[in-house]
Amino acid sequence: MKTPEDEARLLHRGGRPTLADLMDTLEFSPANGAIELNGARMVLARATFGADLQDELVRRFGEHEAMVLMMRLGYRNGREDAEFIRQEWPNLDVGDAFTAGTRLHMMTGTVRVETLHNDFDFKNDRFSGDFLWHQSVEATEYSRRHGRAFAPVCWAQTGYAAGYASVFFRKLVLYKEVSCAAMGDKSCRVVGKTVDGWGENDPFVRMFLDEVLSTRAESPARRKKSERREEAQSTRSFEELVVAPVRTELEKIARARLNALITGPEGSGCRIAAGWLHSARFAHGKIHRSHAASPRLPEFLEDVRKAIAATGTAGHTLILEGIDQLSHDLQLTLIEMIKTFGAGPVNLQVIGLSTQTLHQLHKHGQLRSELLYALSVLPVAMPALSHRRSDLPALAKGHLTRMRPTEEDVTYHMTLDACDALSQGDWPSNLPELRATLMRAAICAQNPPTIDANDIEAARCDAHMSPSAAPSGLDFDELWQALLPHFQNGIGIENLVSRIETQALDHADGNVSGAARLLGLSRAKLDYRLKQNNET
Repeated sequence: MKTPEDEARLLHRGGRPTLADLMDTLEFSPANGAIELNGARMVLARATFGADLQDELVRRFGEHEAMVLMMRLGYRNGREDAEFIRQEWPNLDVGDAFTAGTRLHMMTGTVRVETLHNDFDFKNDRFSGDFLWHQSVEATEYSRRHGRAFAPVCWAQTGYAAGYASVFFRKLVLYKEVSCAAMGDKSCRVVGKTVDGWGENDPFVRMFLDEVLSTRAESPARRKKSERREEAQSTRSFEELVVAPVRTELEKIARARLNALITGPEGSGCRIAAGWLHSARFAHGKIHRSHAASPRLPEFLEDVRKAIAATGTAGHTLILEGIDQLSHDLQLTLIEMIKTFGAGPVNLQVIGLSTQTLHQLHKHGQLRSELLYALSVLPVAMPALSHRRSDLPALAKGHLTRMRPTEEDVTYHMTLDACDALSQGDWPSNLPELRATLMRAAICAQNPPTIDANDIEAARCDAHMSPSAAPSGLDFDELWQALLPHFQNGIGIENLVSRIETQALDHADGNVSGAARLLGLSRAKLDYRLKQNNET
């Protein structure tokens, strides 16, 4: 425990401005409701604000994108503080101005910095540094909220250090957090070098250059990459809609670095949920997909094993569809890969998919209990669309923003009546059926790019038209005997059909789509026939 004398020495340690110098310039004006540090407006806020921001970004965009945004904000803040020091203390030795960043970090209550090594040569653009961060606010708040982390979490502070240091060199300076108190280490530790020191092919360097420092005013190649990201973001937004009912469970699985079992009816979004979970945990890792009954699965698993054993590789997610069909021999292989009774590889995540419920999997016993329990610590059950009626309009709009049913670059939209028509359907084949119906409705829409209720009804009717063969159980001989006297009296087939169509329309209360569905016709075909009958 530090004594008052130790605290006093810390206030005057280091170059100018010392902590004591900085505190002398700190003023609070009740009249203005402002706190100023040597004339610069500051804000006193609870430490939980930054933690809340980080958590919300993770929930909204995933862990990787949240890290990028926090680093970007920290980097900008660091550059602003470096310029502030140079402007407000213009006669400072450049070395003192450079090291003042550590004291500003402490002054704001962010962290206490201990220098292990700090070697810089501004003239030749050389730098290497090694620092301990004690009582890091990001690490402390993360541990208080979420327990032990599995990766460094001081994202904004790392970005701040890079932004501050880079102002003093003609090269970018980057810091890596090599240990973190949130992971159980005694303190956080950061190592700083120039980009040349790290090497431009370093994955962290590439990520920082391509994502943290990216702006709109960039080269055409970078702009194209940005456009691809926007398209990916549209896909990501649709995925967010699909996984919304199970997102909380998926986030917990990603944070705890668990393997997973995702169950649900065919087409309910299990594959999308698996992909979302991979992105939430590994961001830029690799997905390996296979069906559990594939004859190539043994060789496939061996390839995955080699991939996760390779040094320097990113995270790998193995997605096995139809996990309940996995042979007993391969179940043992999978158990060995994930090491259910020991620490498995940190860069592997196994996700099993099944159309059976967890109860059915336990009851039927196709999977060894060791494997089933290893995958279902936090089981995820995707609901059918019939249980998501209120979500159908949003899911449909998400589909439409990603679809291009015609060559024209037009985004289709639905009327409120069309949304109501969607919500009334059962959608037994779930998302694939919804997408096909929307595509059909867009192509055949009467007033494109608007899709109305009639377009939806017609598209659904076309999809569910019965075959021309008579339904089973129909006694055609009995029907013929009932119709025969009318034909003998000269009604004629066209007249009979016209009367049937009119009767069906009356039965459907004048709704052409309802009458068409009753008769097994498309709405467009029935509408045409009714108009022809009226003309004659």
